[in-house]
Amino acid sequence: MTIQQGWMEQRKFERVAASLKISYRLLEEGEQNGILDLPRYSQTTAEQLPHLSQKFHVYHAITRDISMGGMSISGEKPFTEGGHVEIYLQLPQYNVQLTLLSVVMRASSFFQTGKTMYSAGVKLLALNREDVARLERFLLAEKLRQGTQR
Repeated sequence: MTIQQGWMEQRKFERVAASLKISYRLLEEGEQNGILDLPRYSQTTAEQLPHLSQKFHVYHAITRDISMGGMSISGEKPFTEGGHVEIYLQLPQYNVQLTLLSVVMRASSFFQTGKTMYSAGVKLLALNREDVARLERFLLAEKLRQGTQR
């Protein structure tokens, strides 16, 4: 990547290019206020998370890049800047699904293969402690793999 004069990377964590399938749900306004107290973010183990899920509409998207601080995602449903999104991420080498609470920092749309698609840059707000370690290991492995392919 070429760094342009006057441009500065504002992200705290380096992002790794990764195309991963995710599921997500858009949180209702005000719903995020008590969500950090839910067991899936506080004391629950990652293996228990699927059993705690509520009945809600889930959408699907793909990541373009990911880091410990956030990710870029693209899907068929519009995102709203400032909106909160609960993301369900299945990393290739793990049997458990990671659940991440995030906020949309940037949202846009683009036209691809005859339809309007939507993208968002999301900032991670919370995830289960065990999922932090899983995500860190995945990112390190991807960074090493991508570094050897250059």
